Amino acid sequence: MALSVSAAYLPPANTSLTPSDQKLLAQPLIDAAKDALANAAPAAVYHPSGSATTTLEPLEAVDTWVGRPQSRDFPRLAEIFTGAFNSLKASFKAFESALSATAPDLAGKKYGFTVEADGSLKVLDSASQLSSSDTQRLTDLLNKSLGLKTTAIAYRNASIDTVDADSVWSGLGYYSLTNENFAKTIDLAPLLRDFDPSDIKGAKDRTFINQLAYKGERATQETEVAMYERRAAQRFSTQA
Repeated sequence: MALSVSAAYLPPANTSLTPSDQKLLAQPLIDAAKDALANAAPAAVYHPSGSATTTLEPLEAVDTWVGRPQSRDFPRLAEIFTGAFNSLKASFKAFESALSATAPDLAGKKYGFTVEADGSLKVLDSASQLSSSDTQRLTDLLNKSLGLKTTAIAYRNASIDTVDADSVWSGLGYYSLTNENFAKTIDLAPLLRDFDPSDIKGAKDRTFINQLAYKGERATQETEVAMYERRAAQRFSTQA
């Protein structure tokens, strides 16, 4: 279609509308419409009041515990932790070798051990294979092994240092590990023994983090405060 554009003025068309002779008459409401109108209620009623006042509740402060991030010392302490583990494993192998020669009846039984708060070694009868006599003999032999006892204490201390230095929300700091709860949390023997990777029995005890995960104490704001106080006291006693 072709459009022609011209600058000439075109007057508007004059169109006259013819009035209609039809008259509009109001129609009465039917009964249903009358009932609906009679029962209609406003959607909302507003009653203004000049004396109305707004009562504001006092603000309440809420403390939220965020937890510590990972310390800059963590990589160094984790390296010490690994070294302590390697030393402990070597000492344990030497102890087991000596035990096979001096007490073969005990060497053939499955046992665990840990470190008490006072630094003594405690036998754990995790497999229920030890008599009371066996437990006492093993306890004496473990504590008389100076190399094993020294490295076990060093590993416990390094473990606690590493947990303390890690993040609460994304690392080992999620747990609280202390001298007092270490014996209830970590069995050292499963960490140190060689095992067949295809043997899944007892697998949850073969790594430090697994034992910490299912037996460890959950860290809280209170345990974190206690940790900082303990650390401060240790630095003071070291410097004194």
